[in-house]
Amino acid sequence: MELVSLSEAPAHDPERFVAAELLEGALTNVRIIRLGAGQALPPHTHAPSELMLYAVEGDAELDTDDGTVPFPAGTLARFDGEDELRVSNAGDAPVTLLAFLAPPFPPR
Repeated sequence: MELVSLSEAPAHDPERFVAAELLEGALTNVRIIRLGAGQALPPHTHAPSELMLYAVEGDAELDTDDGTVPFPAGTLARFDGEDELRVSNAGDAPVTLLAFLAPPFPPR
């Protein structure tokens, strides 16, 4: 067993988004994403991995083919590996997301 606390993860950076590995297993890994006000991840996919994205804190938005969808704290989304992830911070407060990927991404 391995325990990790979010307090051990990289903090928010007012200059750029943070995306870092938090925990790695044989079949999956978890990344932490931190977005300051107005920050966004560059659009990207995770093929061949499936992604579960959990909003820990803040008010994010997901840009989808059907329009913008609110993604507030406590919300969970699933993406196929070919789905493009487009996420941004829609509010003034920091956003923290956890990305669960299986198999691990990037592929080893």
